[in-house]
Amino acid sequence: METLTSKHHRLAVQLSKIKLIILFSLAVLARRELRAEALDEFWKDTRERLAKVTMDAKVEPVVEAIPYKKYRITLRSLDGIAFRALLSLPIQGEAPARPWPVIITVPGYGGMQQGVMLSECQRGYAILQVFPRGQGESKELWEIKGDKLTGQLDQPEGAYYQGAYADVIRAIDFAVSREDFDHNRIALVATSQGGGICLAIAALDSRVKAVVAHLPFLCNFPIAARTPNSLVKQLLDQAKRNDETALQTLSYFDPLQLAPQLRAPVLMSAGGKDKTCSLPTIESVYKRLPAGKKTLKVYPNLTHTSCLSFYNLTWPWLDQQLRK
Repeated sequence: METLTSKHHRLAVQLSKIKLIILFSLAVLARRELRAEALDEFWKDTRERLAKVTMDAKVEPVVEAIPYKKYRITLRSLDGIAFRALLSLPIQGEAPARPWPVIITVPGYGGMQQGVMLSECQRGYAILQVFPRGQGESKELWEIKGDKLTGQLDQPEGAYYQGAYADVIRAIDFAVSREDFDHNRIALVATSQGGGICLAIAALDSRVKAVVAHLPFLCNFPIAARTPNSLVKQLLDQAKRNDETALQTLSYFDPLQLAPQLRAPVLMSAGGKDKTCSLPTIESVYKRLPAGKKTLKVYPNLTHTSCLSFYNLTWPWLDQQLRK
């Protein structure tokens, strides 16, 4: 028979365990809150530093035998680093002058493959192809040291995507500086790396009014880092940096963490056979977007490639969002 003393002792042990569980849970919550505060503070500081850098925009006409106007743009961004963009504008002809809605696009991980071609401006948009620092057209202005994703993983400050995201925000600054652009009709549209960047930037910058992300990369790094054949896992494994510190740094650039702040309408896609950017990573970001105008199109047999069905869906959707 259990004595009164042993019963009190057993209860005391159980209460101690419960207390430890409560304290541990509070500690976890505190870390999560601190992490959210740290995320907000990091991007607030980054944007304040960017705002202090003069844009120093240079616009050069590109003479080619094409049925639209083309320009090479050079802008100065975070830490004084310059990058380039290509701009296309429709030829207005006899149509009455009016500000153009703007589509800003960003390349895939290779740095050159843009999700929106310049010729699409003939649909009635200004198309701005941004090449973040060290990528594509911007290579001659600044050199990427090592790999974009794994070059700096010990802390978010100085990581490649801090600067790359700032470059896209600076491109939005350029768009709103022009009188011939409609500042209230700016969309971000891109594929793979560009799609992930678009989702993140739209969460950070309320000037973005619509987002289209086809097979977005950079989504949910913890899942991607454990998914066989995913690009994230391959890059982290090659760098021997598939570790908690690296994932903590990458979380500052993960649309998964930023998604709750995104208020613009979003159209996303995912491929059931996409091993580069797997469906679970994309779906998890989609689920964290606020309820409202959001759509995820899943193509069960699609690998990491373009998709005619999604392309044909994109333009009517953009027209609906930006031409009201």
